[in-house]
Amino acid sequence: MGLLNGALQIGRSALLTYQSALQVVGHNIANAARPGYVRLSAILSGVPGGRTAEGFQPGNGVAMSALRRNVDEALQARVRTALGDRESVLTERAALGQIESILNELTENDLSTLMNEFFGAWADLQTQAQDIGARRTVLTGGAALAAELRRQRESVFAMAGEFNARIVEATDRANELAAELARLNVQIVAGDAAGTGAGALRDRRDALLAELSEIVRVTTREQPTGAVNVYLGNEPLVFDGISMGLTTETEVVKGIERVQVLFAANRMRVDLSGGRLEGLMASRDTHVVGQLEALNELAAALIYDVNRVHSSGQGLQWFQSVTGTYSAADPTAALNSTTAGLTFPPVNGSFLIKVRDQATGTITTTVIQVDLDGITPPPDTSLLDLQAAIGAVPNLTATLTSDNRLQITAASGFTFSFAEDSSAALAALGINTFFDGKDARDIRLNAAVEGNSQFIAAATEALAGDGTNAGRLAALGTAASATLGGVSLLDFYGSMVGTVAATSSAANSGAEAADVILTSLQAQQESVSGVSLDEEAIALAKFQRSFQGAARYVTVVDELIAEMLALVR
Repeated sequence: MGLLNGALQIGRSALLTYQSALQVVGHNIANAARPGYVRLSAILSGVPGGRTAEGFQPGNGVAMSALRRNVDEALQARVRTALGDRESVLTERAALGQIESILNELTENDLSTLMNEFFGAWADLQTQAQDIGARRTVLTGGAALAAELRRQRESVFAMAGEFNARIVEATDRANELAAELARLNVQIVAGDAAGTGAGALRDRRDALLAELSEIVRVTTREQPTGAVNVYLGNEPLVFDGISMGLTTETEVVKGIERVQVLFAANRMRVDLSGGRLEGLMASRDTHVVGQLEALNELAAALIYDVNRVHSSGQGLQWFQSVTGTYSAADPTAALNSTTAGLTFPPVNGSFLIKVRDQATGTITTTVIQVDLDGITPPPDTSLLDLQAAIGAVPNLTATLTSDNRLQITAASGFTFSFAEDSSAALAALGINTFFDGKDARDIRLNAAVEGNSQFIAAATEALAGDGTNAGRLAALGTAASATLGGVSLLDFYGSMVGTVAATSSAANSGAEAADVILTSLQAQQESVSGVSLDEEAIALAKFQRSFQGAARYVTVVDELIAEMLALVR
């Protein structure tokens, strides 16, 4: 009877084990379409013990010794890295596409068209210098060009603010994920300790890690307890059941607010080597800031180059009074020093002031020296020195405004103009200039020419029909600009557009490559962790037949026991 009872126990173990195995297969089939589900496998082991009449020990049945999650940890880590890489390059690609849209190139209102129209208007004015309509066309072209530069700069600048907001949003989401991962660690450790397993919780944890990897590149280390520690670089973000947390702070660099991501506990900056946060940072700090700097450089060169030529010319109407548009921080400092604080520092040279007696038409020319050779004595020219030199010209008065802008006024019955400025002092001070402003943020027409087109300095001499200076201004579009390192204004802008286009194309290629890599890795992961209904059907049939065999075996053993009992009676 003892042997038969042992045989009955073997049958019982088989029935229970194959019932559990069928339950695992059914669970796999039920979750086959659930994203992130990891296929489970019932691991069966023989139960030791049991003895035949001859003394052999074949075993005492079967048991499900483990429930295995089919996961390749190394492959899973590669998938997470690929998720972050793709998210990073997609973010950059979107940013570059946005910049391309702002540039609005290949349309009738793009910057290259407006620049060509502006310099073309100067060329037209050269041949009809007296024509008021031609002068208004120059003003219209200049105003449109300045407005487009401001628009582009404002649009790109707004992108920096948008990316800052998205960085804060992504950081907040990363904190939420880290906190939930810490809670799951606690639950998984408890489940493993109780021996109940935590497959569903691990699936949830893997899904959260995948989402976190899209935000920022992480590495993980599973502990013997079942908890997973999550690291950003070498710093822990999640340690057992504790989330260290992230925070943000804003710093201002070159006038642009930049949100940075820090660890909340130690205020250390996070190493962002992948994920959406890296893409947002790169988009803001490289593409947006780079475009802002390029626009500002172009606008500053346009302002300075046009103003330098314009300030040496003469309009149809001479000045009775003019006030500079640029102020000096320190009127006692040399004009080309940083202490003077001029946006466009002048150089060593001179310029002419011509004073006309309205009654007689007599013109008196005075040379104003701008000594900036760095050799003393005499000391280099300051704004106060320049004021004194101009004030010494007969029938002219020179004063400084409260904010240190130079103001020149002629005596009653006299007017004045300028010529041959080799020092660029007039352009530096905003005297007889066409544009006002420092860069793309504030470029605009000088109020004097905007209010009176006769102040447009198309001539170099007081001769009717002289458009020599307009011709010099027309050539600036294609002439080598010292301000831009020998590149013309039009070529510089063309290079800007080309750089954005090339970078955008590279980002497109990078996004396509990242997609291919991720798709390949996910396919490999699916082959390891995913549910194949065909394979589950085979397993279902195998365990079903095993269960049926065990049931038949129990029936036979039961019949044998009944016969043994009958013999005893």
